[in-house]
Order: sequence, then structure tokens, then C-alpha cells
Amino acid sequence: MSRRPSRKTLALAMLAALAGASAQEPASPPATVTIPNLELAPNAEIKPEDFVYVASTRPDRIGRVMAPVFVNGVGPFAFVVDTGASSSVISPRVVARLKLKADPARNKLLRGITGSEVVATVAVDSISAGEIVLPKSELPVVEPRVFADADGIFGVDAFTRGCLYVNFASAHVSILRTACPSVGQNWEAMRAKLKFGGLAVVSAQVGKTRVMAIVDTGAERSLGNPALLAALGLEEAAADPDTRKQVFAATSQAVFGNLVSTPSIRLGGVEIDNLKVVFGDFEVFRMWGVGDQPAIVLGMDILGTAQALMIDYRRQELRFLPQGEENAVRVRKRVTPTRIPQ
Repeated sequence: MSRRPSRKTLALAMLAALAGASAQEPASPPATVTIPNLELAPNAEIKPEDFVYVASTRPDRIGRVMAPVFVNGVGPFAFVVDTGASSSVISPRVVARLKLKADPARNKLLRGITGSEVVATVAVDSISAGEIVLPKSELPVVEPRVFADADGIFGVDAFTRGCLYVNFASAHVSILRTACPSVGQNWEAMRAKLKFGGLAVVSAQVGKTRVMAIVDTGAERSLGNPALLAALGLEEAAADPDTRKQVFAATSQAVFGNLVSTPSIRLGGVEIDNLKVVFGDFEVFRMWGVGDQPAIVLGMDILGTAQALMIDYRRQELRFLPQGEENAVRVRKRVTPTRIPQ
């Protein structure tokens, strides 16, 4: 199911948060392999053996998905399930608890939202969650401030090749070794591409501007690049000093962005209103080669408005189940064709 990361350079780009986040310990995983409120299509079939991981999750205070994970058989530790991190990482306190030693000769270059830096790594015999096992991994050691004081990050190296399903309403996270099952017509489906080390990228629209959108369950706020800010004509709004916000990321560099109200964002046939996006000249957009084209990172302020979310890594598809008008962020469903982002 999973593979050992092999790159010397790790792009943990989406580990982004504003100041003041905190985490909670997740509940223990349930004994049964069921995913509630999935609303399968009439002829869909899903078998217990298709699951590699099922767990209850208590979201942290900013809504990110927390999962119980074991390191070297010890745990469970509270890891953030992060679709925007190309590799799993571990916090210093878990390193201390397990009495692991960093090898300076095996440091790695970590590239994040705000810049790059060389970080220590530790060798672990295994990271496990259900039937997911990452054997003999070298995990970057990252300060927990960026992921809401959690114990680590469960990145896409743990769940690519299958299906990630998160039900925000019932607080469950599931991972299947197969493609995602068929679901009802009330789900919205969008074609996606896997880019930048396995991150899911879709085509979206902010106002009248077509944008490249990266799906990131590990980011507190959605992030926009200067090209999108200019395309939306929001430079004057971003010049207001009251919009200035500090952004923390995987690396030690802290940068400032501007939290600005934007037009509605359209994802497939769903339109979401009343949004604020943090705009900034973030290093990650240049790393991806999209500094000159409008691009946005879809954080939990947008993703969390859904009742449920699926990423089908085999079919390269994003699906989500809108909650509707009861949300503080207003959602409108409409019929709109989607296309694969270039």
C-alpha cells in the first residue's frame, strides 16, 4: 500500500497555520471496519478486506483530521492526516519519548510554504495505522508549532495508490487499498491530477478567474499567490495593515501574508461564498513553478465546509459531499462542467 520516501528533498509544502493553533488527542480506533454515512450508489460494493485503516478522529480546533498512529509499535500518537504533505514527519517530543537519535549525516532539505532548510531525520523501524505500515523510514523532525502541536504528520506517502475518505460530520477517517466506491448523485466529483510529489490538484474558479487549486487537509487557511491577488484586483485591500497575518510553516522562516475577503470559489458544481484567503509571496508557489499563474491552496476553511471528502488516488478524482445552506460559509450547488487543470 505504501512506499518509503526516497527523495533527499522533501516538499512538506502545505504544513501551514496561522498563530494560536492547538491539537487534541484522537479517540482510539473502533473495532469494526465500517464507514458511516457513506451513501453508496445503489450497485456499489465495498468489502471489509478493502480497508487498510479505519479510525475515529477528533478534529483539532481548526478542524484538521487527527488519526491514531503507532511508531515502532508505541502509541497511539496523534498525527495530522495531511493531503498537502508529500512525506510523513515526526515531532521532537515523540523522538524523545522513543529515545531515537538523529544522524547528522542523513539530514534532508525540507521545502515548505515560507522557504527551505536542512532538518534532522530519525530512522524508525515502522509507522503503522491499521494495515498501513511504512517500514524503516527516515522521518524529518519538525517542530510541532506548524501542525497544531500534534505528534506528527501522516503524509501522502502513507495513503497514495488507494482512497482517502474523511467524514467531517461523523468524525471518521478511512483509507482503502482500492479505488473509492461509487457514491450517490448528491456527491460532487471533480477530475484531479497528482502533482508536486503526489498532491491532488484540481481546477477551480475564484470569481471569474480560473485557478490551480491544491487540496490540503493540513492547512488552517486557504493560501493564494500574488498572481491570483492581482487577477482578482485585490491589491488595495491587501495593502490594509489590519489584514496582515503571520504564517507558520514546516521551516523555521515565518512570513507575513494578508487575510483578504475574496469572491466566491467554484469547485465543480458547488459555489462557496464568504471566504477569506491569506495572500502572500510564498516560496512554495515558486517551487511548484506556478508563481506567474493564479493558484490557491484549499485549506480547512474551505474543505471543512463539506460533510465528507474523498480523494481517489487511483482514478485521480476529488469528491465531496456539500452540507448546504446551514453553514456559516454559504454553499450553492449548480451544474458546471469540470476539466483537468493544466
